[in-house]
Amino acid sequence: MRKEDFFEVLGELDDDITKEAKTAMKKKMNWQTWGAMVACLVLVLSVGVFVFHTHQNGNITIEPSVADVVPMVYMNDKLYRQSSDQQSYSELKDEFIYLGQILTDITSDQSDSTNGVPKENFQANHPIVGCEVYQYGENIVVKIKDAYWLYTKYGESEMN
Repeated sequence: MRKEDFFEVLGELDDDITKEAKTAMKKKMNWQTWGAMVACLVLVLSVGVFVFHTHQNGNITIEPSVADVVPMVYMNDKLYRQSSDQQSYSELKDEFIYLGQILTDITSDQSDSTNGVPKENFQANHPIVGCEVYQYGENIVVKIKDAYWLYTKYGESEMN
């Protein structure tokens, strides 16, 4: 069939039939378009949630470990936890009293601890062996990679 023949046949069609066909085609196309867009959106959100969840947790399965516990140090028969209120303590180092260095961490020897809580003096529940420990009032300060981190006394009621 040549182009001219095709256009001639189209010209003989009634306008009502042509309008009806266009309307039916538009409705079908809109439904398909919306369906495809919704399917894509669901796919993108599913992948996004999976990737975000995996990125946040490191892997899909989460098992409790020492890393899930707040960083703590056991010093002078007291337990101290790392403060979330950090500031620069470098200017205050003249007020610090040197106590010693962290000797062990419970990540390397789990038999000494339960639930990631240090039990021996100069012990931490995170890998900071060799870091210097200073007394600062009622609290302690630990020098980790040239920065001073405040550890506040962990109360008896909080330990249970």
